[in-house]
Amino acid sequence: MPIDLVRIGKFLKEKREEKGLSIVNVSKVLLLRKSAIEAIENGNWDNLPHQVYVKGYIREYANFLDISNQLAPFLVDVVEPPITENIPVPQENTTPRRRIPKRVFIYSSIIFILISVFIYEQTQKIQIIPQNYDNTEQVSTKPNPADVKTDKKPAPELPEVKRLMVTCHERSWVSIVIDGAEKKEFMLSPHEIIMLNAKEGFDLLIGNAGGVKLFLNGKDTGFTGKNGEVKRIKLS
Repeated sequence: MPIDLVRIGKFLKEKREEKGLSIVNVSKVLLLRKSAIEAIENGNWDNLPHQVYVKGYIREYANFLDISNQLAPFLVDVVEPPITENIPVPQENTTPRRRIPKRVFIYSSIIFILISVFIYEQTQKIQIIPQNYDNTEQVSTKPNPADVKTDKKPAPELPEVKRLMVTCHERSWVSIVIDGAEKKEFMLSPHEIIMLNAKEGFDLLIGNAGGVKLFLNGKDTGFTGKNGEVKRIKLS
């Protein structure tokens, strides 16, 4: 059965108010929407994602309020929903076919995108710089050095852009702050991919750390985590 969110939310709200903190304070620290925090405190499942992500939010919230040990009694009677396995039904008089693993399709998609990004970056490096010519009349056979003017302008520098690619192989919620200002949130399903650009860097909060991979400028960041683990990472 699901966790008793009403009791847990009420307890978190009381402790937050005891410390003199507002929902806005908690939202900025945890990088969660105010509506999500209010839903947790009010025990409202309708405005929250899957239970596995909510548990991660509650742990983050409890760590921030320094009440992890006090929150433990509320989780004693929690019973995790059973995991059911899909048992394939055998078919008669059929020729067995060899199934291609899903990972092959995922890795093929990643390789194709990385090659596309590489080609795009190479084309961006090619820049045509116009040359300036002086249309002057030839008065004598020998040019006067004093009349020759040179106007050399330095080639404009292209701004450095950081490109982030997030690939998903298990359902996961991701919150991303770009350059410390713009915030985006995504609920990703398996095989989905998102790409974002930034000038300075990214601050990510991932609801299911074991379900995504991160690539910065075409290179694997080495980010890893467990299924259902809420994890934060900064990339620049």
